[in-house]
Amino acid sequence: MLGYVFLNVCCTYPIVYLLKVGKSDRKNTRKYFRKEKKKIQDEFRSEMGLLVDIVLQGHGTTNDGNTARKFFKNFEKSAKITNIDEELIKKFGNILMVLASGYEIDTESFKNYCLDTAKYYITLYPWYYMPASVHKILIHGADVIQHALLPIGQLSEEAQECRNKDFKIFRQHHSRKNSRINNNEDLVHMLCVSSDPVISSLRNVLKKNILKLSDEAQNLVNIE
Repeated sequence: MLGYVFLNVCCTYPIVYLLKVGKSDRKNTRKYFRKEKKKIQDEFRSEMGLLVDIVLQGHGTTNDGNTARKFFKNFEKSAKITNIDEELIKKFGNILMVLASGYEIDTESFKNYCLDTAKYYITLYPWYYMPASVHKILIHGADVIQHALLPIGQLSEEAQECRNKDFKIFRQHHSRKNSRINNNEDLVHMLCVSSDPVISSLRNVLKKNILKLSDEAQNLVNIE
């Protein structure tokens, strides 16, 4: 999926932790926050096998793309664990699905769907501010898509991220270690060789699983 200009699960977690506090009691917010966070993390781990919102030293948190995919795919369980409205999680999942699909998006339908989702969000949780990443997608996402030269899902950083493992292999096994200059020079040479059109045409291309869109998501894209 998108890698990640996302409506990730981390956009909903602050609401989760503060649901029992609301706007009325800010003095006990920290106590409720810690208690609810631990409870929800344990439930996600035991019921869905997810490590949620855990800090990784030097690597951000465990809220990555795979966590987001599983969270939104199993929106019924996610809603039950977090007590967040099931329909809201489902709408967020559909929006993510459309953005990552690679299909041409019907900007007018997408804009209306996002605005409906934004209004639904505000109606449910008026006491909690809308995160900036959520606001950008729900309010301005259609405008960005309309002016993009390619479908937004084809502008993902996924391919770039996949090359990181190649960097490690080339640096370890196919480059000189006697100086930083020689090391980087050999690394660039290997990257040029691996990306050569002739070499690439000889490589066996693995078939990637096609993203299955929900019925609501299919109404937001132009599938030929």
